[in-house]
Amino acid sequence: MSLKSMANILTVRSVHLKRIVILSLISIVIIWYMLPTLNTRTYYQNRIPQMEKDLYAYYTKGGVGKGLEAEGEFFTLNKRKIFLLSGAVHYFRFPHEYWRNRLLKLKAAGLNVVETYVAWNLHEPHPGEYNFQGNLDLLHFLDTAKEVGLFVIFRPGPYICSEWEWGGLPHWLLRDPDMKIRTTYPPFIKAVDRYFGQVLSLVKEYQFTKGGPIIAVQIENEYGSYAADEKYMPSVMEIIKKYGIVELLFTSDGEGISDEYTLPGILATINFQRNANVKLDILQRQQPNRPLMVMEYWSGWFDHWGENHHLFPNSAYTETLRTILKRGASVNFYMFYGGTNFGFMNGANSERSDPYYYPTITSYDYDAPLSESGDITLKWKATVEELRAYAPGFPSSLPDPPASTEYAKYGKVMMTGYLPLQQLLDTVAIIEQHEHPVSMEMLDCNGGSGQAYGFTFYRANFESLGGKVRVENRIADRAQIWLHTSDKLIFKDVFDWSKENYELTVAQVKNLKTKEVERKLYKLELLVENLGRVNFQWHNDAPPFATMDNQRKGLVGNILHNSEILTNWEIIPLQFDADYMKKLMSMQWLDIIGTSWIGPAAFMGTLDISGTPQDTFLRLDGWGKGVAFVNGFNLGRYWKKGPQQTLYVPAPVLHTGPNVIIIFELEFDIRLPSPSVTFINQPVLSTSTRETYM
Repeated sequence: MSLKSMANILTVRSVHLKRIVILSLISIVIIWYMLPTLNTRTYYQNRIPQMEKDLYAYYTKGGVGKGLEAEGEFFTLNKRKIFLLSGAVHYFRFPHEYWRNRLLKLKAAGLNVVETYVAWNLHEPHPGEYNFQGNLDLLHFLDTAKEVGLFVIFRPGPYICSEWEWGGLPHWLLRDPDMKIRTTYPPFIKAVDRYFGQVLSLVKEYQFTKGGPIIAVQIENEYGSYAADEKYMPSVMEIIKKYGIVELLFTSDGEGISDEYTLPGILATINFQRNANVKLDILQRQQPNRPLMVMEYWSGWFDHWGENHHLFPNSAYTETLRTILKRGASVNFYMFYGGTNFGFMNGANSERSDPYYYPTITSYDYDAPLSESGDITLKWKATVEELRAYAPGFPSSLPDPPASTEYAKYGKVMMTGYLPLQQLLDTVAIIEQHEHPVSMEMLDCNGGSGQAYGFTFYRANFESLGGKVRVENRIADRAQIWLHTSDKLIFKDVFDWSKENYELTVAQVKNLKTKEVERKLYKLELLVENLGRVNFQWHNDAPPFATMDNQRKGLVGNILHNSEILTNWEIIPLQFDADYMKKLMSMQWLDIIGTSWIGPAAFMGTLDISGTPQDTFLRLDGWGKGVAFVNGFNLGRYWKKGPQQTLYVPAPVLHTGPNVIIIFELEFDIRLPSPSVTFINQPVLSTSTRETYM
């Protein structure tokens, strides 16, 4: 081989060697930066202590000097590192008798925190009147969480979204015709200040640094998606501080997360279901030197009436969860236990497509790790497996969860009593007279705070030679309408919010002898149902009637006969509240005879229970739309359009012996061979052909 050839070879080898060295260096750099991701479990578990069985003993050892802090890569509690594994459990969505049971099941999954919202509309049903008793005993819930060994993330609102009626805001705010919620509009802020003065003063001694379970408090909720007033969030923060809150403050947002509506120096957290890396990158760019927190990892989804039942498959669920944990992000499962929108507490969504308003169903099962009735699901087990494999600091052993719930199959209950609509209206103590129709909130009932929920009945008389009757604007939300002459019903119909400026025709009536058109006296009646106020609005993308500021219910405009406004209205609030239900249950009901009835009407039957009552599920096959009650307790709405087919009946609303079942059915023509309901031992939230996978 010539010297020249050898030189060429050496040159080539030298070039290759340089490339090899460069590539090696690049690989080392890449591996260095990717090491935390490639070997996440080791990386984070070596830096987070294994969760102690007695969390309070560990994190308060030597005395409490600091609360939860969010600086650097990890959260610290009392200067000790902590990885937050939290589950959303809303105390107001299930009986207080079951609070400990659900929290123990959360603890048995390896979680160390429970998160809850606080529902303003329940705690202050009328201005200045507060309720913190029974199922609303907030301090008892906090005590129970601490006894179980859980810390608490506290989300007091004032707005909570949560598919809850008007996002937890009380109806009486709407009596102000200029009300601008979630802004610095003075009457709104004044009401928030008064309410926070009650609830925060109540819980301030329950903060971690004062010996309690609360380690963090949220400022408002997902304000970046609403973004109506840049001064609002700072104002809410100052009110929270004013009433003694000293623990870590934070905000949470979904797609609306932005520097504009988060707060300087305040921890930002994020909400999502998929695309975890993309979402966490957004959060990390916004606050690079703070720990990551997914405040709402949506474990499933909610349903609207008429939609399919939503499910989030476990395969996709665990994939997202694994990514969250590998990124070292603390997580709150929303929901870990969903519960139920009992009574009239379901909310509605304002969407960007027709018909814009979408009311939510009664069940809030959410396809969560615990079912609506509190059962451990396959998703619960999958959650534990993922946490055990990837969660930093996960405990080496877990407590056993409480025993599984046993459900009763009480069977069929025949309806034996019947009350037509007019008798239901006659039972109402309040009949109001108004020159023009007004929304339920503007009625004078309930000490001047107006009607909050349920149904409102309107009646007016007018004379006509024929023509049109028109309902201005849109009904809020669904109405049954009747037109009578002095001796007969001549028209009836059902319409809802999707129809603007609804019209009916009043036919001309001619005298048989003179052939002249006669002036006739007519009676117009409407029964309007509030299907739930909007709890979520995305910026200003919805038409005015579906925005959160415009959630007055009932008739929200005039009714015209031809061009004349109808006046002199009789208005009756049909609220189905506790006092009204007591009256109904003590009344003499008509016997059921035959197989068809004119609705709306109420039906009554009796369920006899021997022994200790058990959880069960009410099935209403053959019924149309309405509300169901057990011993005066409002189980919520049913509707044949589904997807929900059963209503959850928790044992605490039942008792040994006779239990009164009342069904308020709205359909005009009720045709049941033998009206009955059935109590079964399992829920039916959809049919197999009506499920949507997220």
